[in-house]
Formats: sequence, structure tokens, C-alpha cells
Amino acid sequence: MQKWLRKWVRKFEKPLTVLAGAASLSFLLLNFDFNFLEANLYDMRVSRSYSQPPNPEIALITLDDNTIKTLDEFAPLPLKHHIRFLEKIAEYQPKAIGYLIDMNPVFQMKGEATKAQVGKLVSAIQNLKNQHIPFLLGTPFDVTGEVLPPVGLEGVDHAIAVVHKDGNVFAEDKVTRRALLSLYERPSFHLLFARKTGAIGENEFPPGTFYVPQVDGKYFFFRYHQSTMVCRENCSHQYNRYSFADVLTGKISPDLLKNKLVLVGTLSSDDSSDYALTPYAKTAFLNPKIVVHADILDSILKKEGILRIPGAINTGVTFIVTSIVLWWILTSTPLWGVFATLSLALTFIIVSHLLFQFYGWWIRESQPLVGIFVSYYLAVPYRLIREYKKRWDYQRKHEILMQVEELKTNFLNLVTHDLKTPVARIQGLAEVLMKRTGDRLLPPERETLKNIFSSTEELNHFISSILELSKVESNRLQIQLASRDINQLIEKSITDLQTLATHRRIKIHSNLEPLFPIKIDPALISKVINNLIDNAIKYSPEGGEIQVRSYEEDDWLVVSVQDQGIGMSEEEKQNLFTRFYRAKNDTTTMISGTGLGLYLTKYFVEAHRGFVDVDTQKGKGSTFRIYLPLSDATINKLPKTHSTFFKDKLDLAQKENSDVSSPSGR
Repeated sequence: MQKWLRKWVRKFEKPLTVLAGAASLSFLLLNFDFNFLEANLYDMRVSRSYSQPPNPEIALITLDDNTIKTLDEFAPLPLKHHIRFLEKIAEYQPKAIGYLIDMNPVFQMKGEATKAQVGKLVSAIQNLKNQHIPFLLGTPFDVTGEVLPPVGLEGVDHAIAVVHKDGNVFAEDKVTRRALLSLYERPSFHLLFARKTGAIGENEFPPGTFYVPQVDGKYFFFRYHQSTMVCRENCSHQYNRYSFADVLTGKISPDLLKNKLVLVGTLSSDDSSDYALTPYAKTAFLNPKIVVHADILDSILKKEGILRIPGAINTGVTFIVTSIVLWWILTSTPLWGVFATLSLALTFIIVSHLLFQFYGWWIRESQPLVGIFVSYYLAVPYRLIREYKKRWDYQRKHEILMQVEELKTNFLNLVTHDLKTPVARIQGLAEVLMKRTGDRLLPPERETLKNIFSSTEELNHFISSILELSKVESNRLQIQLASRDINQLIEKSITDLQTLATHRRIKIHSNLEPLFPIKIDPALISKVINNLIDNAIKYSPEGGEIQVRSYEEDDWLVVSVQDQGIGMSEEEKQNLFTRFYRAKNDTTTMISGTGLGLYLTKYFVEAHRGFVDVDTQKGKGSTFRIYLPLSDATINKLPKTHSTFFKDKLDLAQKENSDVSSPSGR
């Protein structure tokens, strides 16, 4: 069971690491609110998104600088002006009136208000009700609770009217993002005003309402409309706003306020309390509080509250994005990891902005974004540590392999050198014995001596191949260049192998064009030609023919050896020049060989900056061609399909070629 478990863990090590890392990081991020970052991301969504235009049914009447100048009074104006205003506005037949002026300072101006004046004010409000025009007085709020209206106005419908600021919650930056809906189970001004107009049910709350038990109140994040943006080009996207003095003096057409939801409030350029800091204002200017009141009311009327996604979903989103980042970093290239991480962060921001804009869903961006970048900066060092460990393991294995390779090379050198002497002695004794006693031996005994002689030849050839391979792999092979006519080397090889060809009744035809001498290593090229012709003889049927040609083709000198042998399949051709490779078929099993001949042939040719080409067809023979450059300029024209097989060794060979006059021998 333990063995199976270890095997399963090793198999899924990377996915398990990603999931464990993402789960740990998500759990850790749950303990941090990142409210300051989230508030700025929230404000960016508010200020950069397209908002619905303001409700045209809402009209604002402001006790502004024009009113103060026209009436030659101080804000918030004596009580008589408010009485005249309420009597006058009844003529405009509004749908409802929300009075957001704190009446306590009004009652304290120029002494206490008389009972007659208070009675007139209450009478004006009652007159509005008689005309079925709801009236709601907004009262201020302090840390102790609601500030009640002045004596005499207790019976007037009133509710808390406050523009909430994130003073000790969320970002704690005094920005207005949410609105109070109820306190101690009593509706706020905006909710009660909307209920009086019939736009929302008596027990209904806008979407996104949440309860805060610490204050026993309900809040919601409301939508800001285009009215809160800077009015520079298109000012039609503003709530209809009129001056308090213009209503008193009758300068406003009655149709402008008919069936409107009228909000009345102060707006003085000298009074900072008449303004609020909003997400738009952080990049523009302070917005009038009366406009913010209108936005809160508008959001309730349109049911446009922002719905906060539950924390479990935010945690799930954080887990998913961190898992993706960790997987990318651990499985992809560093450059792709950076690009993918930034793309994921940008995609997440865009998607969350679209959900916020069109559906009012508020997905907290802070935790997932922090998770994305923290997971990236944690995963990169982790991957570097793993890769360093792997590199260290590879280096250690490489050092061990180098030691093994050195031991193997030393062993081969030792064995081959020690074998050469006894093999040569056996071969020499066999030759002497055959010469001295050949005529006195019986045919079976003479055949035995021939077998001894041929076996020692084969063993000597194998030892020579191993020595050549040892030189190649240890970079001890030195090329000794000399100007030679390659046709002479071909003729000598044909002469040396003629006996073997005659024994198998194979004819060797040569077609050698007159060629200029080129710089080659005669010993190495002779081994190449001998190997190609010897292979052609071995793998050709008895009575077959072999064609050996030499000619110039463009800037190359070409030596071609064509046989009528067994040919090769495409798979055999692909592995043809691999060391110790021999095709497995009935013919090759009966023919002795080391599998090193063509490997060394390719190496020797490429050491001369040439290449080997093969045309073969199963059952119809093969044609081997070696291409040698006629000059140094030809090397640059080496076809891409014949790229060098041993580039590191060829560079060394080229270095040896540049020192032709070196006195060092083999």
C-alpha cells in the first residue's frame, strides 16, 4: 500500500503541489481584508464604468449662493422664507417633496421661532398632504443617534438623512460608497421617501442590502450616476437643478416641477459641509451632498444596489486564479509565465468590471490579484530551487558519467592494445605454419588454418574500429591534410578488396573522372572508401556487380558506391549512422560486423566538412555518396538537410585543419 501511495504521489507530484500551494495561499489571504486596495479598485470600477443616466423624475432645488444674494440673508434662511417656499411649491404640483434642510439652525435664527410661524410651517406642510403630495423632512444624525426636528415639528414625517462616510470602516478614507437604509429597524430618509412614492414595497429593500449588527442598521452600496461626473461637454446628463430663490420669485415654469420628486437642500460654495467625497470626486472635485442624496434615492427607485459576492465565492476565485498561475509557472517557460500571469490579471479585472457594470455583482478583486502576484513571486523561486536541484543532480550524474566514460575509454585502450599483440602473433604463426606445412597438411587441417587466419583478421579489424571510436569520442583524432588525388585512393581500395570480391564472384566496375587533387587526410578517406566498398561486397549477392564512380558536382567532389544488395527500410536508414547499429534480418545475422563502420565513415567525412548521402530501396540495393568540398568556400553551401552530426567535434576538427604544418603525428 505504501509503495502504491508513493508511486501515486510521484506521478501527481506537480498537480498536488499546485493544489496544496493554492489552497494554502487562499487560506492565508482570507485573514487579510486589503480594504484600502479593494476600495481603490471599487472606486476605479465606479469612475471608469458607464453609468445609467439620472432619473428625469428627480429634481433638485438648492438653497445656493444665488438664493443668499437674492434674499440678502444667511443660510439656511429664516423660517419665513421656508414657509413662503412650501406655499409656493404647492402650486407646481410635484409628486413628492423631500426636505433635506436642517430646521434646527433655522429655528434658532433671530431668536426662537414664534408659535404662529411654526403653525404656518406645519399648515403649509399639511396643505401639501391635502393635495396628496407626500412631504418628508430629513433630519441630521450624530454619534448618539438621530437629531430630532425642532419643537413643533415632531408630528411632521421625518427620517434620518445622512450621507455615510467610510470613516472607521472599509478604506477609512471618508469616501461615500454606501448608504444607510435603516437604523434600529426605522427606515432612513431615502428608503422611506421611495416607499411614500410607491416605488418600493413597505417591507422591500434594494438589491445588495446587508445588515451590520454592530449598529443594528442596514446598508447598501448604491450606484453613482452620470450626474456626479464633471460637467464639461454634455451637461444634459445631470439632475434638473433649480435655485430656491427662483421658485420663490416664480421664475420657474410650473411644468418643470409637475409630478417630479423634489429634493430641497443647501449648496453654498463657502460651506464644505454641503459637499461629500465620492469615487468620482477623488479624481475631480467634491460633489454636492444633495446630488449624492439624489443618487441614493435614484438607486433605490431603480433597484440598482451593488450585490456583494459571498466570501466563499471570492475564496474559490482566489483559489482558481492562484492554481492557474502556479501551474503556468511550474510547467511553462519563464517568458510565457510572465505573459500568462499578466494576461490572467488583466482578464480577471476586465471580467469583474463587466460583471459590476452590467449585473451589479461586486467580486472583490484585491484578494485574487494579490493571490496572482504573490503566487507568481513564490512560484518562481520555488521553480528555481527545483531546477537548481535538478541541475545539481544532472551535474553530479554528468560527472559520474564522465568518470565512467573515462574508465571505459581507458579500459578499451588497455584491452585493445593488449589484444593487438597476441592477435598479431596468432595471425603471424598461422601464416608461417601454412607456408611451411601447407603441402603436407590434409584438406581439413588446411581449412582450419584458414579459419584461424580469417578469424584473426576479423578480430584485428574489430580492435582497429574500437581504437578509432576511442579516438573520436575522446577528441584525440587529428586530421593530417595533404593534397591527394582521390582516384588513386579509390583504385588502391578496389585493388585491396579485389580478392574478396573475386571470392564471391562479384565484379567491381569503376568510372573515375579525371580530378584535381584536394586537401584530405589520405588515411581517413581511405578508410571511408574501403568501408563503403567492403560493405557493398558483403551485402551484394554472389555474382552481383558494384559501381564505383568519382566526379565533380557543382563545388563538390563526389565518390559514389552502388551495389545490388538487400537495401534498407526507411527505419533502418534513419538509424544507419548510429554507432553499434546493425539492421536485424536474415542476411545481416550471417555477416560479421561491429556496427561502427558507417558511424566512423560519417564522422570522418564530416570532419572534412563534407556529408554522406544514401539512396536505398528494400531488396534493390543501395547507393552511398560522399561529398567533399573542393574549396573552403564550398563549406558555406552545405545543404541544411545534411547538417553536421557532430558539430562540437567538427569545430575541433576545423581547428586541427588550420594547423596542417603542425609536426605532431598520430
